[in-house]
Amino acid sequence: MKKFTLSVLVAMLTAFSASAQSLTTPALQPLPAFSPQKVALQSNQVIDLEPQSAPALISRAADASAIITETPEGTLYDQVVVSYGALGRNWLYGIMDVSTDGGMGKIVDGADGNVYIYNLPTYLNAGSWVKAERAENDTIIIHRQLIDQREGSDAVYDYYITKVVWEWTDQAAGEGRFVEAQGDTDIKLLYKNGELLSIDANKDPYVDGNYAIGAVYTTDGVNFTWEGATNWNLHYQPLTDGLVQLPEGAELETITVSYTNIQGTPSAEQVKVAFVGNEVYLNVYQEGVYAKGTIEGDKLTFKSGQYLGIYYDTYYLFFVGERYKTVVDESTGQEVQAAEILDELVFDYNPEDRSFKTDDALVINVGKTSARLYLTALLAPSFYFYQEIPAVPANPVITNYSASYSQWGYNALQFTISATDVDGNFIVPEKLTWMAYIDDEPFIFSPDDYTGLTDEMEEIPYGFSDSNFDIYTSFFTIYFEPAKNVGIQTIYRGGDQENRSDIVYFDLATGQIYNEPFDNVAVGVKNVNGEKAAAVSYHDAQGRQVSANAKGLVIKTVTQADGTRRSMKLIRK
Repeated sequence: MKKFTLSVLVAMLTAFSASAQSLTTPALQPLPAFSPQKVALQSNQVIDLEPQSAPALISRAADASAIITETPEGTLYDQVVVSYGALGRNWLYGIMDVSTDGGMGKIVDGADGNVYIYNLPTYLNAGSWVKAERAENDTIIIHRQLIDQREGSDAVYDYYITKVVWEWTDQAAGEGRFVEAQGDTDIKLLYKNGELLSIDANKDPYVDGNYAIGAVYTTDGVNFTWEGATNWNLHYQPLTDGLVQLPEGAELETITVSYTNIQGTPSAEQVKVAFVGNEVYLNVYQEGVYAKGTIEGDKLTFKSGQYLGIYYDTYYLFFVGERYKTVVDESTGQEVQAAEILDELVFDYNPEDRSFKTDDALVINVGKTSARLYLTALLAPSFYFYQEIPAVPANPVITNYSASYSQWGYNALQFTISATDVDGNFIVPEKLTWMAYIDDEPFIFSPDDYTGLTDEMEEIPYGFSDSNFDIYTSFFTIYFEPAKNVGIQTIYRGGDQENRSDIVYFDLATGQIYNEPFDNVAVGVKNVNGEKAAAVSYHDAQGRQVSANAKGLVIKTVTQADGTRRSMKLIRK
């Protein structure tokens, strides 16, 4: 098993998403950001990366016709896994370590005798082919060449692939950068029958005398700046894994999973599962894609490294188990969460209700052995067959307030809403709504101000969006200047009952976020007929009064205004 540090995990995939996503939706979850302009070396030493200062913008000189954008003639190898060490530039976090072993690559064994490699260096996303000439003993040579051209606001940028070497600017302070190699700028790789491999001199670019594959750009053909996209330890090889096939006649069932996401927020979703004898087929990514586990007694075991398909023609995804623990980062002295790749993910299995749970993490991962890039991470997932009960929805989380009325004519509140109750258990999204509060009063969205609406709305269904995208489940605009505060509250009508979260406010004067507790018992819990209950009480199995959020077996008693009483058993995990 291999160990990696969570502080160096980055979501440098093709897109970012800040909103909660369904497990079956191919959208990325943001991960804890790696520090801007930093990268961790193999020795755990942290260095500051400083790209060379951009040259003065003058005129351009390169010939764009030299860029190879069409697939060259020859034998195409497009089913290859790319493993490498890599740096990449992200618009938000700067230059980051984005090494992985699950990227897709393309190679053409050219009809002209040359070898062509697509999108190198990776993360520059040039969309072009790099030409490599054959040499002796399966060696191929990449000469410095133009691979991309981009138009800026005041100049055109030419990008070249070339050999780069590490240069310390202040080794004591751990500061350095890559610069273009002087003299010999040729890059040498090993290639045979669709498989490509770095040679020894390309193993560790931070060791004196070694080099990496990098990109530099210019606007004048004279001054060149390191772009940030850099590769080493390349290995392109055929993908031999196949998708798990669901047995003929297997019956798919809907199962609920409650978990903690990578941001530490309780979450829950519903996915598909099939039980076939002692085998379990779990749908963890998209329709028709499964990981297979085996039941032995009270344990359910899934092997790590099960292939889950292709993500947007860019990455290969795998089912991976991980274990997290707190360790001290040697370079900073700070406590961080460390991720350990497991050979298998083991769940505690209950044969009576077919539920299963683990304290480890289920990860939809880019690659089999790298903990750096992944689509979704489910920490301590618990799978169970959901039975609807009355529940108090989790509080919304305010993430940002944009006070831009003077500039743009509107303000905006950003927030997240989870389809979970206060204990992190799943609730039915179709029965969840939210409402806004402005200056302590419920706010009504009117078509007069929100032209994407056809009727007034006070409650907004979970997942709703108006036609102008002024209102949706993580954002709404405000076309005037509030005086005091802006708030948000969720409402859940499930299990024949209505319950509300606290009202979460953003204070405009102080910038503070605070909760105004909402007492569902004091105001009277509404049943589906809209009648208010006179009192609601909660007791354990021994008759002792407990809180509304108590775990385990809870007896809930609702006393109506006419004196009638109704009790129900609740089981909270």
